[in-house]
Amino acid sequence: MSLNQNKYGLQKGTVLYDAKFRFYNGGQAKKLLVLLNTPDLAKNEPYLVCKTTSNPKNKGRTPGCQYTQSLFFIEAGKDWFKYDTWLQLYEIYEFSAREFLQRKFKGYLEIKGKLKKRTIEEIKNCVTKLVDVSQYHQDLVKKDC
Repeated sequence: MSLNQNKYGLQKGTVLYDAKFRFYNGGQAKKLLVLLNTPDLAKNEPYLVCKTTSNPKNKGRTPGCQYTQSLFFIEAGKDWFKYDTWLQLYEIYEFSAREFLQRKFKGYLEIKGKLKKRTIEEIKNCVTKLVDVSQYHQDLVKKDC
């Protein structure tokens, strides 16, 4: 099954598992990611993802956007996640379609689920108001494809 022919589709709000996710600092770990946009591949737009964490240390528990920390909190069982989960919006990662396909064929990347439409809209609104997210990334997240 290719990434473009799965039951969820690679659209905004898709939850991905990356068995060998590489951080900006060079470290590597297993991570759940959330796709923040639905790129126009004809225009060679990148896929934008953010990492997630279930570690509550120094994080608020108010559901939704946490502007001061550039996080988005989803309570356990309120959407796809089984545990309290924070989307780390202060670090957005770009991947080309080719990079995603290569990761899929190597067995590193799996599609795990999809967030609810309301949650996706709330995340989009959050991202577009954060000062540490570039205008380019905000514009890609705002687009509906």
